[in-house]
Amino acid sequence: MSGRIAIVLPRKEAFATDRFGAIALTVDAYARHSRFRAETEILGMAVDKPRDPELFRAVAPKDSWWRRRNLGFAEGCVAYFGASPPRHIDVHNRVEVFFRLADTFRNADLSLWFHNDPQDTRGAYRAADRQRILARARRVVCVSEWVRARFLEGVAGDASRAVVLPEGIDSRDAPVAAKENLIVYVGRMIPDKGVLPLAQALAQVLPQLPGWRALMIGDGEKKYMQQVAAALAPLGDRVALPGFLPHEQIVAAMARAAIAVVPSQWQEAFGRTAIEAMAAGCATIVARRGALPELAGDAGLVVEPAPPSLAAATLGLAQNEAARSDFQRRGRARAVAEYDVRRWSARLDDLRG
Repeated sequence: MSGRIAIVLPRKEAFATDRFGAIALTVDAYARHSRFRAETEILGMAVDKPRDPELFRAVAPKDSWWRRRNLGFAEGCVAYFGASPPRHIDVHNRVEVFFRLADTFRNADLSLWFHNDPQDTRGAYRAADRQRILARARRVVCVSEWVRARFLEGVAGDASRAVVLPEGIDSRDAPVAAKENLIVYVGRMIPDKGVLPLAQALAQVLPQLPGWRALMIGDGEKKYMQQVAAALAPLGDRVALPGFLPHEQIVAAMARAAIAVVPSQWQEAFGRTAIEAMAAGCATIVARRGALPELAGDAGLVVEPAPPSLAAATLGLAQNEAARSDFQRRGRARAVAEYDVRRWSARLDDLRG
């Protein structure tokens, strides 16, 4: 294979050891295991501590008062590539950036990755928008079958160019420790993630579970976090709210936790924390939203993300050790078999050729 591979992050996605999202973790994992790693560059906004300093390239955006910020970042990428564009360009989650690079580098193979619902993504709302993307892209990468179906809805053309590559994890980075009587949530503290309904469920459940604790990791909207804290206040120190934690500490917490809950209210395009929890051997409860049931299969407990159903599912698993152990075992097996990034990184390498 000749030429370079450029991976273009969304402008707001920090590729840092102390600040990151699901896209950054996914890009990092795929690049780390690629047989074309030496030919890969990851483009994003400048950070103090890049996750992979060897591959990361900070882009200086070309902002102006009349240009949207995404296009300013796209112009920065154009300037960075100059007269020597890479052979393959993967643009993550930004349609505007994809088309700006596609219009400039017509001989490059461009792929567009969707980490969110395409029909709720700027530039892909309408079937006609998605038709235009499919016509121009070498491939459209969807992180779940649910996302692929949403992209192809109402779209004609070569559907084989819309492929599924999940936000895989390296299962070797998900150790399983001795389980504690611990219920864990990991994610942003915002309404879309269903944190308040989970807090209300825990307020019902934990008084019935002597010796059990809960850990809710993440930060977010101040007013919403205050509502969550108020709902949990009667539980005292049985619930910890440490805020944002480094990924290594999150992995360690999941390794200890017996139960994990992903109570999203919105239609999750993937749900990386669900896979991480399953890989860590947690009995995992997920909301019946978006791709979460697809990820869990029969190895997770799928419920409506309302306080009564979240409470019933959590209480049932906590009080039934046999069922809890069965979900822990099957969840770990499914995560390793279906979502290990080494398998999917090799698949992406094969697609690039």
